[in-house]
Amino acid sequence: MSLPTIDLALRAATVAMLLVLAATLFREFRQVVAGRLAVALALGSAAHAVTYAIGNPPPVPLWRAPVIALSTGNIVVFWLFTRALFDESFRLRWWHAAVWLAVAAFSLVNCTFLAASPGGGARLSVIAINLLVLGFIALALVQTFASWSADLVEDRRRVRVFIVVAAALYGGLNAVLHLTIPGGDAAGIANVASGALLSGVVAAICMAMLRVGGAEVFAAPPVASKTEPLPDASAADRKLVDALMRLM
Repeated sequence: MSLPTIDLALRAATVAMLLVLAATLFREFRQVVAGRLAVALALGSAAHAVTYAIGNPPPVPLWRAPVIALSTGNIVVFWLFTRALFDESFRLRWWHAAVWLAVAAFSLVNCTFLAASPGGGARLSVIAINLLVLGFIALALVQTFASWSADLVEDRRRVRVFIVVAAALYGGLNAVLHLTIPGGDAAGIANVASGALLSGVVAAICMAMLRVGGAEVFAAPPVASKTEPLPDASAADRKLVDALMRLM
């Protein structure tokens, strides 16, 4: 079986898993901020699975540029998802959408203008986009390790950390491959390796969520129950004295 055939099969399997995951999450957890962001992350990852190409990119068709921009903007969704997953008070703000729009617009400009410009513009475009991706992955990991200890349920905490770290691992390795492999036969091998890793990460995340349960993953961390106030000792003493006086 040729490398392009294997690459296509891996992409198709990954997209199928991500679409099923997105539909399930939307049905069950669309009322939760982390759930909505997880749906957006799954759809953006499907767009990434369709469009990623390691090596110097050829001229991008007009219809494909918005899909690539959606895929690039997904790194912002990943960062927001990690914040919502470990912080029950997290709320989406207008500036979050502005950040996503800025990253997606930058990617769109890269695809349509910079990548097609002569004099190494395509390579500079790849470098700029992937450095941006690595920056948001770093922000997501910092957020995760700063707040994961707030979740007191061990199994759920492990699954949450696994989801974030596995996704960050794939995103980081994919960005490094884009930065270090300019093209040639190595690019074809790298595309297959990246596709296999993405498919494995998505399958592992789905299995981890099945083991613990989506309701656990997206549930808010337990809040310590307030203890009942102790009765007033002086009032109890007075009642005891009154009772003794009556008996006497």
